Amino acid sequence: MTLSNFFTTIGMDEQPSSYFFSNYHLVYLLVNILFFILLFKFLKNKPIKFQNKIISISLVIILLLKFTGEALFIYEYYFIDNVYSSYPHAFFDVNTFFSFQLCGIMNILLPLVIWFNIKPLKDFVFATSILGGLAVIFYPVTVLYGSPYQITFPIIRSSIIHFFLIFIPLFLIYRGDFKFKKENWTKVAIGLLLTAGWAMIGNLFIDTTANNMYLMSNPFNGGPIPLINILSNGYHVLFLAIAVTLGYIIVYQISYLFEPKIYKRKLKYKK
Repeated sequence: MTLSNFFTTIGMDEQPSSYFFSNYHLVYLLVNILFFILLFKFLKNKPIKFQNKIISISLVIILLLKFTGEALFIYEYYFIDNVYSSYPHAFFDVNTFFSFQLCGIMNILLPLVIWFNIKPLKDFVFATSILGGLAVIFYPVTVLYGSPYQITFPIIRSSIIHFFLIFIPLFLIYRGDFKFKKENWTKVAIGLLLTAGWAMIGNLFIDTTANNMYLMSNPFNGGPIPLINILSNGYHVLFLAIAVTLGYIIVYQISYLFEPKIYKRKLKYKK
């Protein structure tokens, strides 16, 4: 494999229907589960300072991978005549520094919320990070595409980022640093509405061809997911709203499994 083949976005816009819950997809799921268990077991009995260091390193990796990916998209915009995907953009573009996609926004917010201990945002950011990571693992549109035997930088980037979006919040919940409270559901709802509003600004005013947060058109039309694969544009948003709501409920249930049963001490994340 050459470097040019490794740093390529060819195939990123292809639907992963041929891999959806295929053997390749199941291997991907098992690998994520295995790494989650191994890293969890490795960290849980380590000193708090060591855990904090690993968490901070992981957050730095998320940011580095996000913006390294943007650098690749910028390079393709200027130097590749036939652009491989719809992601490339100019340097002086809002996408260079910010994101209009839910997971991309979490790539920036999760490190900030943890490092600066921004408590009012934790319910929304932690829940959405876990939800976004799980969504990509179960519908790996940015991971499983093209040739299953060709590993590229965008595949590695997406895999690592979404793994940490799940692992870090759940580990902090297990440690007792944070706990979801049902009465704070309004914070999650407001956060999601504000994020959707930000995405619509991107759709309507920044790039009118964009489909941030899938609000403009149904990208799953004709895909492998039942019901949503036949919904016309507009109606699919109602389906997504219901699916996201159910997703948050599932995230809350998963988080309860990680909460310490007895709070013998309250740990605070240190910068």
